[in-house]
Parts: sequence; structure tokens; C-alpha cells
Amino acid sequence: MLLSPAAVSVANAAPTTAVGGGSGIVISGKYLCTMTTVGHDRSGNLVGLTAGHCGNLGAPISLERNRGAGTIGRIVTKSKSWDVAVIRLDPSRVRPVRSVGPARISRVGTYPQPFSNVCKSGRTTGYTCGPTLVSEGATAFNYVCAAPGDSGGPIISNGRVVGMLNGALTIAGPGTSIECVHPALPIYTPMVATKMTDIVKVLNRTTAVGSGFRPV
Repeated sequence: MLLSPAAVSVANAAPTTAVGGGSGIVISGKYLCTMTTVGHDRSGNLVGLTAGHCGNLGAPISLERNRGAGTIGRIVTKSKSWDVAVIRLDPSRVRPVRSVGPARISRVGTYPQPFSNVCKSGRTTGYTCGPTLVSEGATAFNYVCAAPGDSGGPIISNGRVVGMLNGALTIAGPGTSIECVHPALPIYTPMVATKMTDIVKVLNRTTAVGSGFRPV
């Protein structure tokens, strides 16, 4: 049976659900985290990155603000020594975008030097900015508002994703951190980020999904 022109149009329609760096995601139907950035690997797979502690291999991923889109992907690569996970996304369900709210990502960039400002986008505390305090090896510490659920959020500088939010510094003694309640209340422990250039290097040493990652 021949399809009508209208039916053909519907069958070939591109997915309308956008996903990008800063999108709130739900792992295994219950854990909330944030997508770092979305792009393609060297094999052409549509993939997204997030913090490794957000879920285990095979965990299904859905969008916090559009549960109707169903499972948009699954965690397929997870580092044993780095807090990084790769999500293989279903291109029939989602459309990759460079901008999510005020967060815009055009490429991977180098982490700025201490005392330079960076911004982060997270599903819990939104888009917040502040200075880089320390930059050592693959890690940077920043006085930027963040809270649980922001894990995996992109660290952005001049439109480039320079890092991934992985947590907060803990206070000596009790071993806890002071969560940021609101950006207007500047009493919280600094945010900890992993530099994006190092994440890409680690992925590129493998043949796993995510190797050769480049943002859309």
C-alpha cells in the first residue's frame, strides 16, 4: 500500500526533543544528573557525556523535562579511574543542540588559568559563574554554586566546554561539603571539575564508544 504524502512526512520527521550540555537527565528512572555535552565519536555514534558516578554500564537515560521521549540512550562506556561516562544516544528520539538555555557550547576548550571566571550549567542550580581557584593536573577547583544533580554539568568558558562538574571539595574533619542553596548565598565549598581536554585524551586512548569525541 502506498503511503500518502502526509504519512511520508510524519515517517521522515526529525526528532524534536533537544538534548545538549546542561540538559537534566534521569538515570535508571531515579537518579538525577546533568549532561556535559553532546556530539559524535569517530565512528559517527551520537553520544553524550556525564559524570561516571551518575550510573552504571547499561543504565537507561531519559530526559528530566520530557519523560515522554522515553529511553533516549544508555551508558555504554565508563572509566575505571576517571569519573566519566559515555551515553550512546538514540538519534531517532533526540536532536543534539549546542545551546541549552544560556549555556552554549561550540567546541572543546582549554581550562582557564586561576582567577579567571568560568560558568557551569546544572539541572539543580542552573547557570552560575565564578572564579577558578586552583588548576592542578586534570582537576580544577572553582568557587561556583553547585549542588547534587548538577553532577556532569558542563564548565564553560567563552562558548567552549572546558570541563565536567564532578562534585565539591570536602571539609577536613567531618568529610562533608557545604551545598550551595542559592547563588545569592555565597557560603559553600568550591566545585570540583575535570578538565575536558584530559577527558577527551582518555577517551581517545581507547576504541570504545566515545573515542574521538567532538561536540556538535
